[in-house]
Amino acid sequence: MSGLITEAVSARLAMVGAVPRELDLYAGVGTDFYERLVGSDRAEIREMLALARQAEGPILDIAAGGGRLTIPLVRSGRDVTAIDLSDDMLSHLRRALPEESTVECIVADMRDFSLGRRYGLVVIGATSITLLDSDGRSRLYAAVRRHLAAGGVFAFTVAGGASAQSLAIPRDQEIGVPGPQGEEAYLFAQQMEEGGSARVVNWVRVADITAGAEVTVLTSRLHVLDHHILARELVDTGFAVPAISPVRTDSGVEILLLTTSWAGSPAAEDDGASD
Repeated sequence: MSGLITEAVSARLAMVGAVPRELDLYAGVGTDFYERLVGSDRAEIREMLALARQAEGPILDIAAGGGRLTIPLVRSGRDVTAIDLSDDMLSHLRRALPEESTVECIVADMRDFSLGRRYGLVVIGATSITLLDSDGRSRLYAAVRRHLAAGGVFAFTVAGGASAQSLAIPRDQEIGVPGPQGEEAYLFAQQMEEGGSARVVNWVRVADITAGAEVTVLTSRLHVLDHHILARELVDTGFAVPAISPVRTDSGVEILLLTTSWAGSPAAEDDGASD
C-alpha cells in the first residue's frame, strides 16, 4: 500500500492497469465530494441548536468544514466563530453564509489555536474528533479549556452502538453518492490499522476506474473511538463526567452526543484567550 491507498483499492486499480492519484478528502476537489456526501445530513443540528439556546455568549464551531452546524447556529441569531484546518472546506462555508452574516472563519488546527476570546459553547460535529490520535485529543482538550467561558459547555459527537462497531470492520463496497448529474457510484474501502484502533478510508468514483487511467483516490485516516474512552479522557483532563445522549438521525446511524464543562480549578489567564 502506498500512502493512504488501501490494499482493496490498489488491487482494484491494478486489475485494469490504472494508477492511483491520492488526494486528501478534506482539501481541494476532495471538499466538493465531501460536501456532496454529508451536506444534506441533518444529524446533530437539533441537539446543537438546543445547547445553543441554553448557552450565553459566542459559540465556537471546531472543524467546522462547510458549515453544516455553523450555518444553522448563525441563522438562529448566534455569534459564531468557525475554525478548520482546511481553507478549502471553509471556502464552502463562506459561500453558503447569509449575506449579512459576520461569522469569523479562521484557518486553524483544532489541536492548537489561540483566538483571543472565550465561548459559552464549543462544539465539534460530524465525529471529527476521531481525526485525532490520543496526543492530538489531549492538545484539543487543553485548547478548548483555554477558550471556554466560566460555566461554558463543550459538546461533540462520536459513533455509538452498531455504527461504532461497523467502523472497526474492514469494508469494500460500492455506495451511491449524490453528484452534479444525479447519483454516482463510488467504491468505498475501509482498512484497519494499529491493531484495529485506526482506519484508513478511500473513496473512488467507479466510472473513473478504466484501463491505464490516473484515478483520483480521496483518502482519510481516522481513529476508532468509543464514548467510554472519550469520557475517561475528559475526566482525566479536568472536565466533568460528560452527559451522554443519543442523537436523532433519519438514516438509522447511531450517534452519541457528549456534553461536559470544566470541573477543575480556575486556570490563570494565558495568551490563548481572554474574557
